[in-house]
Amino acid sequence: MISTRVFSVRWLTRFYLLFLLLVLLPIYAAWAQDAGEVVSIQGSAEVLRDGRWQPLRSGEALAPGEIVRTGEGSRAAIQLTSGTQIKLNARSQLELKQIAPPSEGFVPTATQVVQSLLRVLSGEIWVRNSGEALEIQTVPATATIRGTEFNLAVGPGDSAQLAVLNGLVEFSNPQGSVLVAANEQAEVKLGEAPRKSVLLNPLDAVQWSFYYPGLSDPAEGDPSRRADPNSSRYWTQTAQQHLLHGEVAQARQALDRALALDPNDALAYGLRSNIELVQNHTAPARADAERAVAADPSSSAAWLSLSLVKQAEFDLAGALAAARQAVKLDPENAQALIQESSLLFGMGRLREAFKLAQRARKQAPNDAFVNTVWGFLQLARFQIEPARAAFEDAIRQDSTLGLPHLGLGLVLFRHNQTEAAVAEMRKATLLEPQVSLYNSYLGKAFYEVKQDRRAQKYLERAKQLDPHDPTPWLYDAIRLQSINRPIEAVENLQQSLQLNDDRAVYRSRLLLDEDIATREATLAGIYENLGFGQLAQVEATKSLSLDPTNYSAHRFLSDSYAYRPRYEIAQVSELLQAQLLQPININPIQPSQVATNLNILARTGLSTMAFNEYMSLFERDRTQLYVSGTLGNNRTGADKVVVSGVNGPFSYSSSRSLEKLNLINVL
Repeated sequence: MISTRVFSVRWLTRFYLLFLLLVLLPIYAAWAQDAGEVVSIQGSAEVLRDGRWQPLRSGEALAPGEIVRTGEGSRAAIQLTSGTQIKLNARSQLELKQIAPPSEGFVPTATQVVQSLLRVLSGEIWVRNSGEALEIQTVPATATIRGTEFNLAVGPGDSAQLAVLNGLVEFSNPQGSVLVAANEQAEVKLGEAPRKSVLLNPLDAVQWSFYYPGLSDPAEGDPSRRADPNSSRYWTQTAQQHLLHGEVAQARQALDRALALDPNDALAYGLRSNIELVQNHTAPARADAERAVAADPSSSAAWLSLSLVKQAEFDLAGALAAARQAVKLDPENAQALIQESSLLFGMGRLREAFKLAQRARKQAPNDAFVNTVWGFLQLARFQIEPARAAFEDAIRQDSTLGLPHLGLGLVLFRHNQTEAAVAEMRKATLLEPQVSLYNSYLGKAFYEVKQDRRAQKYLERAKQLDPHDPTPWLYDAIRLQSINRPIEAVENLQQSLQLNDDRAVYRSRLLLDEDIATREATLAGIYENLGFGQLAQVEATKSLSLDPTNYSAHRFLSDSYAYRPRYEIAQVSELLQAQLLQPININPIQPSQVATNLNILARTGLSTMAFNEYMSLFERDRTQLYVSGTLGNNRTGADKVVVSGVNGPFSYSSSRSLEKLNLINVL
């Protein structure tokens, strides 16, 4: 009896210890991990660590419980490990009280629903959250968030103001609570219930968090003009400093002073155009850029502003003409040189773009944007390591620029480092959240790593940021097709056509990325799933009539023929033209039954487009194997094995196929 009791106690003790281990280990892991990473710092920032304030640097890890503060005229950007993105304005303090572990790859349990908990002690923060449980505390109220984007400012006298751009936030305290939706704001004071009101212009609340590029002008080199408050150049220089710190209202006031002193100050109009362009106001941006050119047709900065506006409107010919005029007026202007280079690159004129980029690097070897474009050019020439070095140099030179992080993400995808690649693309959207293309690429990246909910979220955000860009509609069509939602896929594809002047879209509008993989994704299958094969042929034929050398259009037409009886010769012809025109990719020559056998039984799996002929949305160095087979009665059988791969500038494809048919004629 005693031994039984001893055994029972020992068993219960072991069970209890095992239970505690299973419960506490995930919680300990959640607390032991880093809270996040400092992506960017402008000016000065410090962290309260081990009881004392220490200088903070870009790339440094943060731990739970630490407090971050920014100095006068400073800003900081933080990527939390949970996925939440945060920006701190000047004179702000944020405590990282508790950070939940990332949810990807885990089965939800009670111990893993540890929500992140932040506390804003002073100042202003911008937050984007993609579904992680998050609570933000202030003295007068608490904000509870799940999947939203908002701005939260703590003012004097224990007051707080919340402005929501997307999603829904509960703003509450013991006196009451309100649900604040998109385009709404709420205010609260200590001891009072929160009050909600309409937010007339949501971007006004987050202007400080945007990245505003500057403009260079030869006249800036005159120290006497820059030091004289009665000179317009003094005020344009002041405006550039305000923009560097995200102080948009003060920058606008300085530009107004400059134009009051000199109504023909082209640089002031150009800077005003840049502000409007960053905020996606293309019409006023164009008006100011045209005023800049009219005020001083000999100003290189004015023509550069006009080129940027026309590029945003996707008028590439007009943008190139304006950029060339800027270079003609100032052959040593690195900004103008690299703008012309990037436009030529987007038009496929790689050799000319490369020469111009070399000139720009000679003029400005430490310019972050110049090195970013240089990195994309190296990537297009399959110089992966030089491209990576260029992107990393650009990030060190200007930690506030999002584009080099996007480029580095593409390099990491090439090396199959998908987790690190997604992290870099997230940083791009953190640094420049208003750029639609960065959100499109992040959505595409989440699709690639099989996180459909987040892919959908960022693609929808991209559609909202730029309603005229067909890119997110194209990516979303491919995503919807992959999850068996063909009707919505066709709707998105048709919308992308309408936004692209009724022409089929095969790539993004990011000129610096050839976007080869997306072009290769078969679009014909989207139409075919709903029985719109004839429409697919019409769209592909229309594309070819506009650009006969577009290999994507040839592939599109070939795929549409693949489902039509008695179109075998035309299908093989179009496929051959696509393969001759296409660059290096995972399927250099697709050895498929659909192209080589004209008598195979229909709908057997060998006569339709195979999975190996569908592309991933990012080019990667990899090898893939595809095996398929068919068995039937009357001794009918067939099989196919395809091995293909890509490694830097080399790609290969090899196949083996066998078929045995016993067709019986019935009289």
